[in-house]
Amino acid sequence: MRLRSLALIVLFAGLAAGCRSTAEVAEPMGQFFNGSRSTSSVASFDADLASQLRDPDDTIVMIYNHGTDWGGKFQDCEPDTMPGFLEHWGANGIDGHDVLVFYLCAQVAEDFAAMGSARSRENEAVLDRLLAAGVPARNIFVVGHSGGASTALLTAERAPTKFNSAIVSAPGYGFAWLEAEGAGDQWIDVEYDKWRSALAYADDMSAFALLYEGDMWAPPGDATFLGSHPDVTVVTVYDTNLDGELCKGLDEPHFYWWTACFAQNEMRDVERFVLERLENREWVL
Repeated sequence: MRLRSLALIVLFAGLAAGCRSTAEVAEPMGQFFNGSRSTSSVASFDADLASQLRDPDDTIVMIYNHGTDWGGKFQDCEPDTMPGFLEHWGANGIDGHDVLVFYLCAQVAEDFAAMGSARSRENEAVLDRLLAAGVPARNIFVVGHSGGASTALLTAERAPTKFNSAIVSAPGYGFAWLEAEGAGDQWIDVEYDKWRSALAYADDMSAFALLYEGDMWAPPGDATFLGSHPDVTVVTVYDTNLDGELCKGLDEPHFYWWTACFAQNEMRDVERFVLERLENREWVL
């Protein structure tokens, strides 16, 4: 039985915490990927943006949100572990569109009362800077994996008019946090209710979500509700060969979109989603 009363109390506390201005957020840090013009190390977003953004009107900007270790108490800022397809887009673009990728290094530890809200504020701070630099909201996509995927989705709930769509892989909602806190499995239901409530009732969400059969960290059945939003595409990758692997040599389904199988089978579908959203994204707010 889900602990719904407690979940609602914590959810309301989280919503209150999420109302703080992005002025309180530290200056965004990370690394740009843009082919031969990529930056070589982590630096402030503001320091490198002008040299990276050649044509704001005709550049697709991808903000990548990495996964979360230990509930954000020890964030991993490791740009060299970003999925290869994003670096490929930064170097080659998508169907004639230039692509600029920014690997956002999270600098915050999440609040138990508002899991995901702190990092979503970091995203919004980047969005505000991109919009001020002349990048149309239509050209901006927030991308993420695992805890970063949930951050991207919560950014769509928080600031849907400031970017086009989220592109997410294996959105997770509580395992890393509970591990960090030493909490028991009984809290998973609470974390799930907070997460689902925030996303299920979002006013205007556009996203492409990849889920993976056998993923113990982000069970696909927990996220299929996202497909109830008319502009959210949910794709579940199945073990069609029944050999226990989504891709040969992949022990953990959670990390599927780092594989050649993703590049061969699903990457083009994501590109089509990006191109379709560029043409047809309509905001209902």
